[in-house]
Amino acid sequence: MRRVVMILLLAGALIYPSAVFAQNSSASSAVCTFADGNQISLRYNEAKYSPKDQPPMGKAWSPDGVRMDLFTQTALNISNTTVPAGAYSFYFIPEKDAWTFVINKNVTAGVPYNQQDDIARKKMSMEKLEDAEPHLNIYFGHLAPKQCTMRVDYGKVRAVGDIIEQ
Repeated sequence: MRRVVMILLLAGALIYPSAVFAQNSSASSAVCTFADGNQISLRYNEAKYSPKDQPPMGKAWSPDGVRMDLFTQTALNISNTTVPAGAYSFYFIPEKDAWTFVINKNVTAGVPYNQQDDIARKKMSMEKLEDAEPHLNIYFGHLAPKQCTMRVDYGKVRAVGDIIEQ
């Protein structure tokens, strides 16, 4: 099954290369491997932090205005919604007391965010950091066989949310 999903993801990249690989040179990625060997990965731009340039509160945001890409080899359970294996766009909605991450089905390059294409949303807990992070940093921790915890550091904010394998 894992090999079939990888072949489908690669085939999609060949058919729609600009949709899947449209990133600039400041792209980073975060990867988490579940106990069964299936992976999720998130590709994003390394936005530099500036106190003057804050993400818009209550609106979908991606670093430097470049869509983030989520790839999953396995179905996920996000807030009791099943997200099938595949490629998705990924956004954050920053709020004062909590951030939300959004998985969106539209992966077409250059198309703006549309809430009607959302598949799942999940509230993230917030922590305050002592020192401001100079740029966006996203990383995963594998905390249980079917659980990866995503941490997002930006400025003096850390948002934390779980991604569960179905």
